[in-house]
Amino acid sequence: MIQTTEREFDADSILSCRLPNFKQWIDQILREVESAKVDFQYTHQIGGRWENAYLPVESVPSVKIPMRLARDLVVEKWKIKTAVLFDPIAGLSLSHPPFWFNIAEIGQKTGVHDHAKLATVSGVVYLKSEPLAGDLFFTKEGRSDLCIKPEDGKMVLFPSHLKHGVHVNRSTQRRISLAFNLFSFPFPSLEW
Repeated sequence: MIQTTEREFDADSILSCRLPNFKQWIDQILREVESAKVDFQYTHQIGGRWENAYLPVESVPSVKIPMRLARDLVVEKWKIKTAVLFDPIAGLSLSHPPFWFNIAEIGQKTGVHDHAKLATVSGVVYLKSEPLAGDLFFTKEGRSDLCIKPEDGKMVLFPSHLKHGVHVNRSTQRRISLAFNLFSFPFPSLEW
């Protein structure tokens, strides 16, 4: 059983945990990313940094491990049935899979955003970080931000509608994380 910490943020819960045997599969994911990085596809730049770096699951098959663990934790802790997808969603204009890598060099940050379009739960897994690599923060008008420190092997799960960002990387190395979305099951209609 995975030990988790749940934090309330108004009516929403944010779940974090240190994943079992993370060192082995993180090293594998990082090797896969390094081998396939010439094939990265990007969607948008913010502040001079590509926010999301996409690869097909065939290039990084080890991402399936933490994403499936996330799905199982969401069912166990929140009683929400979700599907983990590894390919782009048919019928949508999104041409990338619902997982990506965020690579923040020293001095870079991630702007405030959400993942509300069709996703139910979003997650991040820290693959390479240091204590000063930039806290993940959740923000709501009229209250203080909730901050979570990065740590290799830590996974954070949260409702996709929550606004969040990442503070400036003030560490001595790049921060690398895997981010993903989980979807309600059965799937909502795509005709809206």
